[in-house]
Amino acid sequence: MKTIETVYNKLNNAKTELATHKVELGLIDDIEADIVSANQGAIKGIDMIEAAKKPLENSLKENRNLIKKIERTKKLAIELGATDILTKVQKFESQIKENIKSIEKTLSSIY
Repeated sequence: MKTIETVYNKLNNAKTELATHKVELGLIDDIEADIVSANQGAIKGIDMIEAAKKPLENSLKENRNLIKKIERTKKLAIELGATDILTKVQKFESQIKENIKSIEKTLSSIY
């Protein structure tokens, strides 16, 4: 009779340990799922930022090239005495310089 009681006691202890491990594993699974869920927005945002970098860098390069073109055009307009063209070019220059500042600021916040 003593042997049967010992076997039952050991079986009950094993059941309790298994139940405890099941609960612990369930909590771990919940945490893993919560981590994935919590970071989905960040991952999506990072992907969007990475995708935005290249067009911004291209735009910055094009605007810098425009500044060089404007400098040449300004010089020619001054040599020719074309004040109306000079006025337009200066307006464009101001706008492009603002664009460059804005793009550089955006890129610096990404890096």
